[in-house]
Amino acid sequence: MSTDLQEDFKNLLKYLSAMSPAYNRVVQMLFLLPQRAKVFIRMYPEVMEREDEIFGFFSLEYSSKGFIQCSSYGFGSYLVSIYRDLFKRLMEADERKRLLQLAGITEEEFKEFDPLRAWIDVSLDYLAEANKDALKLLDVVITKLSGKGPGDYISWDEIEKATPDIKNFEDLMELLGQFYLIRYRYTGWIYARECPLLLDVYSDLRDKLKKLLG
Repeated sequence: MSTDLQEDFKNLLKYLSAMSPAYNRVVQMLFLLPQRAKVFIRMYPEVMEREDEIFGFFSLEYSSKGFIQCSSYGFGSYLVSIYRDLFKRLMEADERKRLLQLAGITEEEFKEFDPLRAWIDVSLDYLAEANKDALKLLDVVITKLSGKGPGDYISWDEIEKATPDIKNFEDLMELLGQFYLIRYRYTGWIYARECPLLLDVYSDLRDKLKKLLG
């Protein structure tokens, strides 16, 4: 592959990182939808000052239960899907390796502009303040799946039994999925490949999680 093409791929990753949820509050807002209106207003009060314009541009709408969500075919939904698909690829070892080869960079170089790394880092800090039980549940998921191959899994029932002190278990599962700290698919189990913090390249973020939990 030509050096110029590798540079183009590298720049593409840098641009995607600069626009990613960790750094761009508009994309972050969209990424965390659907969200309860009262939570959304508390997190992004400036958005509601221009509700009609922003909702119209990104095709946002209220659900019958009062949740703010992206329309299935709106610009906001398409923008979010780019990052969800990118994060999914970065969570899969083979896809990740292929992408870095296209860009001609190493994992060490990628640390500077890895959008998934940046988002996990931001999410851990936010949840440490907003909902520490979610991080406790995440820690148990990581512990239970540690050392397993990408195709190995564990049942949510087993995880729930290991966390008897955690309330609102289902809500916390959804919250972790919303932040993409797990790829929760509403099934009875979770695969190791669905938890990005299990990747060796994010071992430092696993250490950070432990420190946040004290």
